[in-house]
Amino acid sequence: MLSRVADALYWMARYSERTETNAHILQVQLLNMLEQSGNEHEYFDHWEAILDICASKEEFMASYEVICVNPLIEYLLFSENNSNALHATLRAIRENARITRDRIPIELWELHNAFYLYMQQEIMVRERPFPLISLHYFLHNVRKTSLTVTGLIEDSMERDLPFYFMQVGKWLERAEKMIRMILIMLEQQKLATSHLDDVDGTFLLDLTKATESFHRKYHQTKLKYVIQYLLHDAHFPRSVIVCLKKLEEAFLHIEKDHLTARFLALNTPLKALLAAINEVDIPSSSLEEVIVLMEERLCQCIDFGHTFSTVYHLYEPSLQA
Repeated sequence: MLSRVADALYWMARYSERTETNAHILQVQLLNMLEQSGNEHEYFDHWEAILDICASKEEFMASYEVICVNPLIEYLLFSENNSNALHATLRAIRENARITRDRIPIELWELHNAFYLYMQQEIMVRERPFPLISLHYFLHNVRKTSLTVTGLIEDSMERDLPFYFMQVGKWLERAEKMIRMILIMLEQQKLATSHLDDVDGTFLLDLTKATESFHRKYHQTKLKYVIQYLLHDAHFPRSVIVCLKKLEEAFLHIEKDHLTARFLALNTPLKALLAAINEVDIPSSSLEEVIVLMEERLCQCIDFGHTFSTVYHLYEPSLQA
């Protein structure tokens, strides 16, 4: 398989996962606002966390003096200055799907293309700011499309190299995003001078789509136990440990020969990351210790992504000249 095809498949999967996760996060916050009759001040800290998770607070604050809801929503969804805006990631997904049309199910290309055209024709031309209900409906359609894409990939694609390059992109993006969300929520608590034992983890559960599964097993929502669950639960499909094991499985299908230089270059850091996640003991650690642990794990995850991209010559298409 040509490296440019592997490149497009890998980044299409990463962008797809990023788009669905960011859409869910924004939908959670908009529902909170609707329940509070649009009172943005009730959730200022939440908006700040969402900005850090979905984009760059430093880049946003360079253009805006304060965090206000309407400019922030515009920045996260449609700004040309934000490479992680939903409009930008959906455009990247569609372009990568176009490049790989002969390696993915035709329905997958048609779905990506149709949704991007719908956004261009029905959403981008609408007058701003959007009513919250309209935004909620748009984000619902983004997530519905993403879930349909997941079903098409699982049901229609052969288990060959294109499938497994997409799997690496998906699980790596999901693991990195989960660690980033945990870290940002912890950093907010440090600024609030909170003690880890006193912090509620309900908002983090909502952001990570873990609320229902967590409550089936536990009857309290202390943040430290929520984080332990999001890192280590072997049955929750978004836990970091599950993501890394799925990533390892996909990598082993790509690189069947365990004596190649590529395998050795990737297997060692992946095993080290898995071991490091397994060793994290949140309930026995202080807030400051957990933040340091999460910073280290996030760096490991990002470094593994860079190593994988370098080994297979995968370079993010949207960043190419």
